Amino acid sequence: MRRITQALVAALALLIAAPTFADGPGDAGPDVAAPPIATPQPPAATEPAPAAEPTAVEGRTGQITLDDVTLNVPEGWRFYSAEEAHAYMQRNNAAAPQGAVLGLLARDGDDINTAGTWATVVSYDAIGYVQPETASGLSETSFEADVRAARGDQGRAFEGFIAQPAFDDAAPNLVWAERSAAPGSSGPDLRYEQKSLGRRGVATLTSIGSADQMPEIEAAAETLRGMLSFPAGSAHADFQPASDQVSAYSVPGLVTGVPTPAQAQPASEPVEAGQTAFGGLSGWFPWIALGVVVLAIGGYMMMRGRNRDEEEA
Repeated sequence: MRRITQALVAALALLIAAPTFADGPGDAGPDVAAPPIATPQPPAATEPAPAAEPTAVEGRTGQITLDDVTLNVPEGWRFYSAEEAHAYMQRNNAAAPQGAVLGLLARDGDDINTAGTWATVVSYDAIGYVQPETASGLSETSFEADVRAARGDQGRAFEGFIAQPAFDDAAPNLVWAERSAAPGSSGPDLRYEQKSLGRRGVATLTSIGSADQMPEIEAAAETLRGMLSFPAGSAHADFQPASDQVSAYSVPGLVTGVPTPAQAQPASEPVEAGQTAFGGLSGWFPWIALGVVVLAIGGYMMMRGRNRDEEEA
């Protein structure tokens, strides 16, 4: 009996001590194998993102004042900034005109960022007063060869004139069109140039397109030219010979882009302060003075001889 009691006490002690040595309550989970450890994999190669399409830009209408030039852009047309003009020329692989690029003109509804859209670059070159009488050089037989040679020096292609240079003395303005790439070449191959002469420089409208767009560019030329004007006092007719600079460019030089100093003579010599109408005879004054003295002496001797004859009589 005593042994049974001791056995029960020992069993009870084991039951009380078991929770003390255990790790505490918990759930061992299902009896399954642990998942394998995943090995990191390099990221999969991705295709390059397509180039972003140029964002459409907004043009302006109305009167726009630029460097010594004013534009009056009507409805149906839009004017864009000089930055947009440079970007347009770069996309179309077109050479920039001489002088400062002021902006770009395009028809309303035409996207200047779309290939095949023709547009007109506006620029101004402060080269001074171009003498209209030099336009006779356009008819020289060697003129087209001079243009070809000049384009070669400028690194520009010249495939010939589509429209021969024509000068309007009354306006005055110069217009011509040239093919800037060989037929069948990709991209624009036409430059339609309009140059308006001012008192201190030349404003230029350079339309860039393809040869098959020539009819519509030519049809719009007068409208484009009508948008451009010079401020009061800056027109070609306002030239002041005594103070204004005569350009080193002749009218043919506006086409070639090469100055012709030999033809750049001032319209008239400026009159210096204090110079009279006889300033050009200053070298003759000593001889004139001597002649006056001789005549005076001769007259005196004649009068003296006459008086003596009268006294003797």
